[in-house]
Amino acid sequence: MQLVAINGLLAGTALTLADGLRIEAPSEGEDARVCCDVRAAAEGTFSLHPLDDQATVFANGLPVSARCLQPGDEIRIGDSVFIAREEEPVAAPPLNRCRVSLGPVPHVRQVLESGFEEALLQAEHMAAPRAGSDLALLMRAGAALSAVPGLAAVDAALAGFVLDIVPAEHVVFAGLEDSQAAIISAWSATTDAAVTVDPDLLKRVIVERVAVVIEGEGRRAVVAPMMAFGRAISAVWAEARTDTPPGRSTSIDAGHVRLLLTVTALAAVARQQSRESARLQEIQDLLQAEINLEHNMVGCSKPMRTLFERIARVAQTDATVLLRGESGTGKELVARAVHRNSRRAKGPFIAVNCAALTESLLESELFGHEKGAFTGAIGLKKGKLELADGGTLVLDEIGELAPALQAKLLRALQEREFERVGGTRPVRADFRLIAATNRDLEAAVKSGTFRQDLFYRLNVVTLFLPPLRDRRQDLPLLAEYFIRKHASRCGRRSCGIAGDVLSLFLKYDWPGNVRELENIIEQALVLGNGDQLMIADLPPGLLAPEPASSSSLDYHETLERTKRELIVRAFEQAGRSHTDAARLLGVHPNYLHRLIRNLKLRPRVGTAESRAQLG
Repeated sequence: MQLVAINGLLAGTALTLADGLRIEAPSEGEDARVCCDVRAAAEGTFSLHPLDDQATVFANGLPVSARCLQPGDEIRIGDSVFIAREEEPVAAPPLNRCRVSLGPVPHVRQVLESGFEEALLQAEHMAAPRAGSDLALLMRAGAALSAVPGLAAVDAALAGFVLDIVPAEHVVFAGLEDSQAAIISAWSATTDAAVTVDPDLLKRVIVERVAVVIEGEGRRAVVAPMMAFGRAISAVWAEARTDTPPGRSTSIDAGHVRLLLTVTALAAVARQQSRESARLQEIQDLLQAEINLEHNMVGCSKPMRTLFERIARVAQTDATVLLRGESGTGKELVARAVHRNSRRAKGPFIAVNCAALTESLLESELFGHEKGAFTGAIGLKKGKLELADGGTLVLDEIGELAPALQAKLLRALQEREFERVGGTRPVRADFRLIAATNRDLEAAVKSGTFRQDLFYRLNVVTLFLPPLRDRRQDLPLLAEYFIRKHASRCGRRSCGIAGDVLSLFLKYDWPGNVRELENIIEQALVLGNGDQLMIADLPPGLLAPEPASSSSLDYHETLERTKRELIVRAFEQAGRSHTDAARLLGVHPNYLHRLIRNLKLRPRVGTAESRAQLG
């Protein structure tokens, strides 16, 4: 198994895992290095062990203290991102590796020369037995080369076919690097083999696209171009000694050359396709890693360690998960971590905010619609449930779902089938559901606003996300993580945090939780310009202590009062702009409208929308 670095300062590095291997990855902009040890595990697997509990080591988005590596795992060590991959298998024939040297080959004469097109398009008639055997070998080569994966496997398979085509003992594959011949690989049917190949002849064969047969000094060789898509991309050198035992022919004729050119052309195309496939896979891994870097979970406090352990266990099943916690605690991050560590990780991850759309639009968004189902339905549209087939569907703010949609969702969860809006045929979809809410669903069930049977269907495995005030130990780690995440995009170098700022952070109750902390860090990076975040860089008023307006200790009353004051303060800082206030609070504008209505805040926030409605 290998760890291939696709991002960060070690990008392009491939590490072959072995027991005792130590991986040291630097952190960009810092002198510190993050170290991990690799240890052999059962059945040829390997485990990764960070040497520092505070080190930045993630596996599929979760901080880890140890990880048994599986193919496809995404590992972040320091600022470098690695993908765990199985080493490319080499389906090698019973051949030996051959030692090769580049140099002139004196005292040889050319006995045959044939251009690629001439050999294939103007071939003379062959005897039926020869033609039949060549066709059989060609068909076998085509089938084998189309099935082998990877560059090394293509070369290994091709070497065996070359030895079947021409009477040879050694096979060398070479290409051009900076207009000079360079060896790719070499194979031999004998042990302790060594061969010298002429770089000038290799270059001529590739440039002129001709096959040449040479002999002299007790050996005979055929040198041929490997053609793909109209150009020679490399060459093959097949050689044998002429002083062979009686009864074994070393003669190489035009028929051998013609068949060799055909088979090597097939192999060259297979090699190019394998190389392109590997390149596209690297691009996909890189793009996916860049997306995933935004969704790593950070924390070393006891509540977070407990949460990480539960995520790791739950992810291995297909059980429905209900995420509960205050707004801004990172419910979507948990949902992504469950998906990335599950068997569905290669499938789609579809997230829908149930509070962001009206009932009719949300129904179409979730279940899709048929052409002509309603005005404006000009074509068939697949819903999110259908698009999540084979993957994970996340329904955020599930407590805001309308009663009619609750009934339709319940049937879809029970039967794993549903009907599009305006449709008559059932649509089946295999998805895992993760629901998230900050509402008290038990209270909603008692009040009749949320179906009891749907609650039981959702409440299979419940994960409670701790608020930031209950995990203050993670504040320094989170602040450092957000500084590194946003520094470059804010035009700042990675910087530290002044002691008084950190003390203020530790005293604050963080009603907006991790989302509020991230917003404050990003704003401070934009406003400041020093090597540290200072008190003066913080948004004014956001961290001011709240006056005690009441001595009541009632939880719901205190929470409602805090929501009111937070919304009013956001509107004051946003210049009464509803959109900007929603952005500061980290909530969707539609959800903010609902909060304002439920908390009866329209007279206090004084937005243009509320004045128009009141006037």
